[in-house]
Amino acid sequence: MKTIVVCTNFRPSTTQPSCARRGSEALAEWLETEIGERGLQARVERSVCLGHCPVGPNVRLLGKECFHEASREKLIPLLDSLK
Repeated sequence: MKTIVVCTNFRPSTTQPSCARRGSEALAEWLETEIGERGLQARVERSVCLGHCPVGPNVRLLGKECFHEASREKLIPLLDSLK
């Protein structure tokens, strides 16, 4: 089973970037829904930090590439590749 890691780090200071402030939690929920609807053998894991806060939200297919400034549109090809 493939694992898609979504950074859901939330930094309380408004002067520091965080993936959660950029919508990563909603993105993780959308991924879970899409995986279920498509019947894919994958799961979503929420992570504290992937180390790329300035270019978040960040999503990584475990052991593979990292998607910076991730969005639904950018992640559709990732989901398509899991078929």
